[in-house]
Amino acid sequence: MNGSSIAELQSNILFWIIIALFAWQGYQRGLIAELVKMGFIVIGFLVGQPAILGKTLVQALNGFWFAFQFLIHGGLQAIATGNFNADTLNKIFEEISKLPLLIPKDNAEMTMFLAMIFLIGLGYLISKLFKPKWPGLGLVAGAANGFLLSYIFLPLLPDELPFQFQDLSPGGIIKQITAFLGYLIQLFMNFIKGVFDFMFQVFGEWTIPILILAVVVVVLISLKPAQKKSSSGGGGGS
Repeated sequence: MNGSSIAELQSNILFWIIIALFAWQGYQRGLIAELVKMGFIVIGFLVGQPAILGKTLVQALNGFWFAFQFLIHGGLQAIATGNFNADTLNKIFEEISKLPLLIPKDNAEMTMFLAMIFLIGLGYLISKLFKPKWPGLGLVAGAANGFLLSYIFLPLLPDELPFQFQDLSPGGIIKQITAFLGYLIQLFMNFIKGVFDFMFQVFGEWTIPILILAVVVVVLISLKPAQKKSSSGGGGGS
C-alpha cells in the first residue's frame, strides 16, 4: 500500500469515526439541539471563508476599533460638549490615523479561523440548554453535523498522519495509538501557542483578563440550572 493510499484510508477512517460520534451525540441530545449546532457550524464556516463573510468580519472589527479610538481620543468629549467642528474632527482623525489596525492583514486569516472556532463552540454550549427531543431525527442531524465538521477540518490535516496500518500486531497497534495521541497533543499545543501569540499581539496586556472572562462565561453557560423541587400538595380533606 503506497503513501497516497494510506493517507486516503486514514482520512476515510477519521471521516466515518467523526460521523459516528456526532450521530451518537445527536441521538442523545435530540433534534433541536443538533439543529442549533448546525446553524452555528454553517455560520462559523461562512465567517471562516474570506470570500464570503471573513473579509467583512475583519473590516467590521477594524471599523469598530477605529470608532472606539475616535471616541476615546476626543470624539466622545466633542459630542458631549457640542464642540463638533471641522478643526476638532481633523485633529482627532489625524491622531487615530497613526494607530495600527486592530487586525492587520497578516492576522486576518487567524482571526477568521478563531471566529469560526468560537461560533462552533458557542453553538455547542447553547445546544446544551435544550431538552432532548426526537432522538431519531437528532441522530440524523448529528450525522449531518459530523459531515459538515469533517468537510471543514479534515482538509486542514497533513497528507500523512503519524500512524500506519502496516504492523497490526498488538505491539504495533499500541505503537500506532501512542504516535497518534502524541501527534494530537502536539497539534493541540501548537494551536494553543498560536492563539496565545495572536491574542497577545492584538490585545497586549488585556489578554489575560479577556481569557479569564471567557472561561467564566463558558463555565456559567455550561452549568445546568438547578431543578426546582416540586412542592408536595398537603391538602387533607376528609
